[in-house]
Amino acid sequence: MSRSKKSRCILFIHEGHTEIVFYKRVFEVYLAGRNMKMYWDNLKGLGDINKDTDRFIRRFLANKKYAEKTEIHVFVAYDREGKRKDTDPALNVEQLRKDHTQKRKSRIKTIEQIVATQDLESWFFHDIDGIYDYLNVPKKDRTFRVHNVENLNNKDLAALFRKHGKVYGKRSQQKGDALEKFIASLNIELIYEQANDLRVGVERMIECYGN
Repeated sequence: MSRSKKSRCILFIHEGHTEIVFYKRVFEVYLAGRNMKMYWDNLKGLGDINKDTDRFIRRFLANKKYAEKTEIHVFVAYDREGKRKDTDPALNVEQLRKDHTQKRKSRIKTIEQIVATQDLESWFFHDIDGIYDYLNVPKKDRTFRVHNVENLNNKDLAALFRKHGKVYGKRSQQKGDALEKFIASLNIELIYEQANDLRVGVERMIECYGN
């Protein structure tokens, strides 16, 4: 039996506003032309990510607007908030799969996670030249060296912004489109190729959704 695109969708659950801006850019590049039906849900912080993710899934299933969606692939994007060797991912994917995908006639077919280590901003450092270009820093003053992006996080990015007269973080987001302009200035292709967890997650999304 052929799979109907009308019955398929991605439920993309993400940690916050930065993920919205970043992943929209990623999907514009790597999901272009695939005509995927995707629904977004915002965790607005980690909180109890397991409880919240379960609640979002159940709410989606209960919504009559999505009754025709019988092949739902759930992806959860969030920050590890620590180094890989010290901090396990917060989401209990195996328990969620047990509660949803393993039930008879379940409409939830897959549950996957895309974990940024230490956080999403760590990935931005793959394009350190793009960050410096956005900050208008002369070549001779670009002294920050990146050896392993997973040793860096949003605090390091905020400090680099402050050093060169700009603000990164919630305050800048409240002032309009500063975050959008910054992420738009980054080399998404470079970040995608270097951030293995990101690339594997998007490839898995393509695999699950199919042609």
